[in-house]
Amino acid sequence: MKKLLTAALCALLSVCAVFAFSACENTGGTGGTGGSDTPYTAGDPTSDTLLVYFSWSGNTQEMAEYIAAQTGAYVVEIVPEVPYSSNYSDVAYGRAQEEAEQNARPAVAQATYDLIDMERYDTVLVGFPIWWHTAPMVIGTFLEHYSWTAEDNIYPFFQGASNSNQEYYDNSMSFVRGSAAGATVHDGLYCDEGNTQAIDAYLTENGLTDAAQDPGTPSESSVLVVYFSAQGHTERVAGYIAAATGGELFELTPADPYTTDDLNYNDANSRVVQEYEAKQAGTLEDVELTQTTVDGWATYDTVFLGYPIWWYEAAWPVNTFVKANDFTGKTVIPFCTSASSGLGQSGTLLAQMAGTGNWQEGQRFRSGATEADVRSWLESIAV
Repeated sequence: MKKLLTAALCALLSVCAVFAFSACENTGGTGGTGGSDTPYTAGDPTSDTLLVYFSWSGNTQEMAEYIAAQTGAYVVEIVPEVPYSSNYSDVAYGRAQEEAEQNARPAVAQATYDLIDMERYDTVLVGFPIWWHTAPMVIGTFLEHYSWTAEDNIYPFFQGASNSNQEYYDNSMSFVRGSAAGATVHDGLYCDEGNTQAIDAYLTENGLTDAAQDPGTPSESSVLVVYFSAQGHTERVAGYIAAATGGELFELTPADPYTTDDLNYNDANSRVVQEYEAKQAGTLEDVELTQTTVDGWATYDTVFLGYPIWWYEAAWPVNTFVKANDFTGKTVIPFCTSASSGLGQSGTLLAQMAGTGNWQEGQRFRSGATEADVRSWLESIAV
């Protein structure tokens, strides 16, 4: 009745090919289907939307978690019966290459299928990295396990080294459509896992966001994750929090975005240094944001507020948001990302600035924080 698919295999028949596979999912990721035989799951199994994904190093998982936070999908990881090696060469020039050349169908662990009642889902998002110019063969195994009909809507999403390579896109879409024969397979999303603008646009265009599916119904989530991210670290942690709590994401976007040069702390003429000096002198004006108010603000009981640490304080674009909103009746939990500095007094200063709300102690995460780090913290504070 239903079939799923996610696929993309990186091809590297030359030096160019080597780069293509390695960038599909870098070997320093959070893990995924490289070693565990227990599928990762998240969200509500009674959701109308299912999101399945295969991830070797963690990049596709990061993309899946962000999409799940926007769509309210039930998430299930596709785990192969025989895990892939964590060694890059063994996968890129060994098993993955052999499977692609043989059009093999590596077995999927039964635990993956046991977690899914495919009969209940008409919308299925399928995620994967590009391996050898197309989807990993295990995606074909998973999709071919089910019987699909035209009522089953499949939306592939994938990432890799060459996110604008038309050949890789065409190959992956052809593979998914062939493996999920009978289903309505929509045009897929091929972009970098951190390109939230492209992801948001795709979800909106296809009516896959919670708001798009039922625009007249307010969000049922009582958790809001607000964040400002200069280099992507805070954004990643925010996505982990939203996925774990079922919360909604709200990004604070400066009207005049910060560039890489703006963020050069070693340049006395850079924007952040100039703003810091103005802040010290008491002349810094509030950083204008594209939006300071949140739709349905009154419905949120818990607000996570994330930011990078700038000179031992919260990055100042956050101040604009805090000053613009009334936190009465809300539990506010700050979190920050920093390579070396701690949370310090940043949360306390924001609480004083707000003047309302029940502000908690908060948490600092290193720049490379993993999903496991975030979930462990949430469990420790019983959220």
